[in-house]
Amino acid sequence: MTTTWNTDNDDLQQELQEDLDNIQEEENETPEIENTNDEVSSLKEMLARNQADYQNFKKRVERDREDMVYFLKVDIFKRILPRVDDLERIIKNTPEDQKNTSLFEWVTILHKNLVKNLEDLWVMAFDSINTEVNPDKHEVMTQVPSETPWIIIDEFEKWYMIWDRVLRIAKVIVWS
Repeated sequence: MTTTWNTDNDDLQQELQEDLDNIQEEENETPEIENTNDEVSSLKEMLARNQADYQNFKKRVERDREDMVYFLKVDIFKRILPRVDDLERIIKNTPEDQKNTSLFEWVTILHKNLVKNLEDLWVMAFDSINTEVNPDKHEVMTQVPSETPWIIIDEFEKWYMIWDRVLRIAKVIVWS
């Protein structure tokens, strides 16, 4: 019976030793847990940076899309504005005896509708006559001698804005 007791005691000691070894191994693994925590923190930081980069990317793509739409519209409007100018010249230079014809009425209605359509698309025309020259909005084509310099007396072409930007500057005649 003593041999059984010794064998049981040896088994018990061996189990206790294994448990002790396991506990020591677990204690030795805590630096790995700390390393894992550092890795998790690093991954969280990278994720936050990537999310911020993605949000910035989305904003930049949206801004670029808006700019592209703006420049496409500007290109189209710049092609239409000379036709508006042509219609205005026709209306302005038509002799009085021909202003009662149906063709002249058609031209004035066409001009009115075209201007209305442009205004609906945020393209606004501005009159410059009797205002002072602004180099951001006017290009002086001709000067006429006078006592009040740099006042616009006539326009070859009006200036237009789309939203808050100048679409086309006016070509004007000024007093000099």
